[in-house]
Amino acid sequence: MTLEFVIIILSLALSAFFSGMEIAYVSANKIHIEIEKKQETFLAKLLARLTKKPSKFIATMLIGNNIALVIYGFFMGDVLVNWF
Repeated sequence: MTLEFVIIILSLALSAFFSGMEIAYVSANKIHIEIEKKQETFLAKLLARLTKKPSKFIATMLIGNNIALVIYGFFMGDVLVNWF
């Protein structure tokens, strides 16, 4: 029973992570990102890599969120069926 709760908490955390990344990317200031990418820092390299293919990045976030929510639904359903 505790393994199910750990998986439920982990899947909710992953869903929150993917949702937060998606919202942060969509609402980010594009000019600030372009200025940041011109610098030679680790963050600039990471931003350049993430913004190179925006549709692939968004698709990855949505797929990750869907997988996390399916896992959550499966285990939460199992817990609720056994509980009642």
